[in-house]
Amino acid sequence: MTTPTGSFGSSSPAGLSSGTASTGGTAATGGTDKVEAFLGKGSKVVGTLTFTGPVELDGYVEGEVIAQDRLTIGESAVINARISGGEILVKGTVNGDITASKRLSLKRPARVIGNINCTNLSIEEGVIFEGKASMGAASKPGESKPVTSRPAGSDKVGAAA
Repeated sequence: MTTPTGSFGSSSPAGLSSGTASTGGTAATGGTDKVEAFLGKGSKVVGTLTFTGPVELDGYVEGEVIAQDRLTIGESAVINARISGGEILVKGTVNGDITASKRLSLKRPARVIGNINCTNLSIEEGVIFEGKASMGAASKPGESKPVTSRPAGSDKVGAAA
């Protein structure tokens, strides 16, 4: 696996432009919607991508995507990866689990095959979603949520008569 790191210009073969991978950004603190990293259509990356500022993915990614801020998966994107982020907007194809610590929005023509975990979920009519949705307290991006076991029968709903 390779991990893209450092600055990538618009002429980068990986298609990353206008920003950096695995480095900090200022858009989150400045309150703007500026995208600091972009993976363009026709680009392919295999490995772990880590972003601290807003990012948009429109190419092919295989592996893992960790976004501390806003992550947009464009209509032409094909993401075969585990995804975690603060605020995630999906319009493309995702094959893998998604964890959003703030909000997850699935917009047409999104296709998501995998489980989702978030605190705030929006699914637009026409979206294809196959998997399980958990609306608990989502983990922060890059963290795994601990698995706890419950005694048998603790998942029953309703009051005893």
